[in-house]
Amino acid sequence: MTVETMRRATTGSGGRAGFTLVEVLASMTILIIIVGMVISMTNQTSKAWTYSSEKIGSFQSARFAFETITRAVSNATLNTYYDYYDATRQRRTQSNVATFAPNIFGRCSELEFVCGKNLIANQVTHAVFFQTPLSYTQNQVAYGQMQSLLNVVGFYIKFADDSATRPAFLSPSTPKRSRYRLMELVQPTEQFSVYNYQATNQPPNHDWFTAPAALTAGAPTRLLAENIIACVIWPKLARETPTTPDPDGPPLAPNFEYDSNIANATPPLVWTAGQPQPPTMNQLPPVVRIMLVAVDERSMARLQGTSTAPPDLGIDLGSIFQTASQLYSETGQDDLTLLGNALTAKKLNYRIFQTDVAIHGAKWSP
Repeated sequence: MTVETMRRATTGSGGRAGFTLVEVLASMTILIIIVGMVISMTNQTSKAWTYSSEKIGSFQSARFAFETITRAVSNATLNTYYDYYDATRQRRTQSNVATFAPNIFGRCSELEFVCGKNLIANQVTHAVFFQTPLSYTQNQVAYGQMQSLLNVVGFYIKFADDSATRPAFLSPSTPKRSRYRLMELVQPTEQFSVYNYQATNQPPNHDWFTAPAALTAGAPTRLLAENIIACVIWPKLARETPTTPDPDGPPLAPNFEYDSNIANATPPLVWTAGQPQPPTMNQLPPVVRIMLVAVDERSMARLQGTSTAPPDLGIDLGSIFQTASQLYSETGQDDLTLLGNALTAKKLNYRIFQTDVAIHGAKWSP
C-alpha cells in the first residue's frame, strides 16, 4: 500500500481530516461558555420577571384602595339647604319654636364631612369620614330597589394583626401577622346613625363614625389594603398649594383639619352675629388632595419579621403630615422628602399615590 493510499484511507473518500483532541476540547469549552451565558441570562430574566411581578402585585391592592378612596370622596354629599337663623345664630328647634325670631338666612345641613388627625383611637396619620349615596344595604329585599340611599363612609389606617380578617380554618396557634392596614368603613343604610347621634347628643360629636369603627363584632369595616403606612387628606381650594394660598380665599385646612360642623371643628368655630357665615360651615371643600404611601410586602415582611409592634421606619409617622405648609418644599426638609429618605435608608421599596379630587356636590362660596 502506497503512502497516498494510506492517506486516503485515513481521511476518507471526501478528503476531510478528522478533529484533533485540541479542537474537540476547544469546541466543548466554547459550548460550555455559551450554555453558561444562556443559563445566566435566563436566571437574570427570571429574577427580573419575578421581581416585577411581585412589585406589581404588591402595589396592586394599594392602587385599588387609592381608586376606591378617590371615587368615594368625589361623591361625598352634605345635602346643604338654606334656612333661617336667629340673632344669636341658632336654628329653630322644638324647644324655641315659640320664641324663635328669624334674623338671617344661612346654610344648613344635618350631615357632616370631617377629616384630620386623631379622629379615632390608634389612628395612623389622617382619616376622613363623610356621607355618600352608595345605596348599600344588607336588606336587598326591602331596600334594594331604592336609589341614592345614604351611607356613612370612612377611611383610616391602623396598625394591627390579622385576627379580625384571618380565615376561620387557621389554627389559633398560627402566628399572627401584624401590618399597617388601610380600613374602609361603610355603614349600611338601615344602620345609618348620623341623625340619631345628632338628636340625642348635645353638643354634636363624632359618635356617628367613632362608634361603628370601634365595634369588635359586626363592625361595618373591612380591610382595603395592607402596608399603607401613610394617608394624607388635605381639603383645599382649587389653586391652593402648600406654600401659596388661593387668591379666592385663605387656606381651608392649614393643619389638615376640616369639619363642616363648626361645633366639632378643631378648634371649634363660632358664627358671630354681624359676621358672615364661616366658609367651612355646612360646605364641602371644593378639592381634596389624597395621598397614600405604600410599601411592598417583601420589604415590610423583612422589616416586620414576627414582631407584633409597629416596625422602625426610620421616622416617627406622628411627627409628619401635621401642617400643609410642610407637605412639599424646595429645601429638602418637607415631610415627603423626610419620609422618602427614611424609607430608602431602610431599603424599603415604596410608592406614593396622589391626586387632587374635585367633589361633585361642592358648591363652594367663600
